[in-house]
Amino acid sequence: MKVVAITMQKGGVGKSTLTRSLAVAASEDGFNALALDMDAQQSTSQWSYRREEGSLPAVAFSTERDLPRHLDRARAAGCDLVIIDTPPARSQEGPAAMERADLVLIPCTPTIESFEQFPITAQVAKRAPAEAFGVLMMAAPNGRSDAQAADAVFAKSNVQMAPAVISRRKAHEVASCAGKTVQEIGTDAKAVAEMNALWAWLKGKLDLGVKVSKRGS
Repeated sequence: MKVVAITMQKGGVGKSTLTRSLAVAASEDGFNALALDMDAQQSTSQWSYRREEGSLPAVAFSTERDLPRHLDRARAAGCDLVIIDTPPARSQEGPAAMERADLVLIPCTPTIESFEQFPITAQVAKRAPAEAFGVLMMAAPNGRSDAQAADAVFAKSNVQMAPAVISRRKAHEVASCAGKTVQEIGTDAKAVAEMNALWAWLKGKLDLGVKVSKRGS
């Protein structure tokens, strides 16, 4: 079982969107995935309540204290991948998730506020055993300037940037309202392609191998 922690000190950078979308991508690829919500706002949990009953991935809420128990149960249940959505600001949940992760994703928007907070999260991530990668979220759909700026900021913290950039697209908001992800509503091919590219990269980094795809089933 692989564990991915999604963490960033600043709020509003797309942690929950990333958690849901990657967990759905894993499920569609045939993996037994769990989205674990550690944010007191429970955005990912609330999203799961808007979904059709029985929809995958599984979603559960966890506190820092209960995290080891949730991970043990997931492992015993044959879970392939756990993606942990952590709260913003200084908290114990983020470091706790990173300590147990095989890989850490630090989402960051192309704003000065996010760029200023990124090094703080990166410094905490360096104390954890897993490698951390920055993910540029909500970038301008056209042009490379946002990606170039983010890459420079990430490099100063010695953090590599994930090769797939997630652009600012209305489809993510529309999908969330419906309790879905962009892959599931399929109205924006570019949004789907971006998230699928990020998932393909993540799957390779985690060496998850190949499962029977559930797309179209």
